[in-house]
Amino acid sequence: MSSVSNTYRPLASVIYLGIAGLSGKPVAEQARLRAQLDAAVAAASTPMAEADRLVLDAPDGAAIVVLGDPRGALQAAERAEAAGRGAFAIGINHGPVSLTADHGNDSHLIGDGIDAAISVAGFATSEALMLSRPFRDALAESAPDLAAAFHRAGTYTDARVRSHEVFTRNESARRRDIRRRVVATALIAAAIIGLGFAARFALQSLIEARQPATLVFDIRPQGEIYLDGVLRGKTPALTRLQVPPGSHRIEIRNGRFAPYITEVNAQPGEQLAVRHSFAAPAAPKPRGLADRLRFWQ
Repeated sequence: MSSVSNTYRPLASVIYLGIAGLSGKPVAEQARLRAQLDAAVAAASTPMAEADRLVLDAPDGAAIVVLGDPRGALQAAERAEAAGRGAFAIGINHGPVSLTADHGNDSHLIGDGIDAAISVAGFATSEALMLSRPFRDALAESAPDLAAAFHRAGTYTDARVRSHEVFTRNESARRRDIRRRVVATALIAAAIIGLGFAARFALQSLIEARQPATLVFDIRPQGEIYLDGVLRGKTPALTRLQVPPGSHRIEIRNGRFAPYITEVNAQPGEQLAVRHSFAAPAAPKPRGLADRLRFWQ
């Protein structure tokens, strides 16, 4: 026997996702639908804070209790509807819920808010979710524009002979909403593609800007190559050297001669030739007889 552990009965929005005839389906089909139900519940409830919602399991579905603005409950139901892809009937109600505890101290949520949501889901089809009159009225107080998108679908009686006035989405408003979402999705896709091209162009430009330049050496007979003060090798073994774009100081040494020094401003991908010959100084000409005679005079 259950006992009420808290006399406070808050009003909450209750979303019920029902699977018609679940127990009569093959085991594999039941498992598939249960997995799809779990995914729809996760899609509906994950964006909300844990303190604002509670998920309850049921034999043929699941309920999400939302303690907050009915707008958030409707948005959660629409996320579940999109994730469910027509596999579930969805009903939303706004009413009292209460926390109970049995003798084993297990807590449970009960109340007309949950019972009515289950009944409304029983009137719904998999093509469109249904709202109870109490939920639509609560939604109209906080989001009249959203409430206006739903029109009266009739009054139905449940198995306990209780009447429920229910509302479903206005088809013309629904079509406008679908068109709006399609346009918004197309714009977002175009923006993503545009950003992709821009990013690709920027990346290509960055790659080209960082492409190294190449120094090609033609040093005779040989020389030690210093790039920006660092020994990089010796010709003729070293003939080519890649360097980052920019300004560089090149010094080529051959012990018997004065070093050859030059500076280059290398552009990305550019190939620059560095040529130099260390030539021996010309030998002095031998003096002729007249020169020697003048030397002695």
